[in-house]
Amino acid sequence: MALTEKKKKFAHAHLDGMDNKQAAIFAGCPEKTASQAGSRMLKDPDVVAYIERLKANGHVKHDVNAEKNIERPIVTRIDVANAGAKPDPLEFLISIFSDPAEEMKLRLDAAKAALPYIHGKVAEKGKKETKVDEAKKATQGGKFGTLDAQMNHRPS
Repeated sequence: MALTEKKKKFAHAHLDGMDNKQAAIFAGCPEKTASQAGSRMLKDPDVVAYIERLKANGHVKHDVNAEKNIERPIVTRIDVANAGAKPDPLEFLISIFSDPAEEMKLRLDAAKAALPYIHGKVAEKGKKETKVDEAKKATQGGKFGTLDAQMNHRPS
């Protein structure tokens, strides 16, 4: 399964100090099944990997009041650092795909979007370039080659 917004909210709430049930309610699960959903989400490999990435990149705890169930958008450190600082879309895409805290699918999508602007498409050769290459190959050896080419490429 992919890492959904609900799973991201659960991971952030869990890292902010909520127990499984409170974090599941915060993420949007019904109160009746929140305990089971929280336990299930905490065992989800995507959620575990996301929590580990957040811990490795210095997750900052937020004051979240579970009783009010105030929803806050999931904002990564890179979003805060780059807000308004990168007017060039290419620079923004580069910052996304080079951020290890972002999920891999988002990073891959950003890399795919930036690829044509970083590495240009290699064009096919035209007729003139093909003729020049064939002429160079013909001079490398054989009876039509130059003396210099024949001296450098003697068969063993």
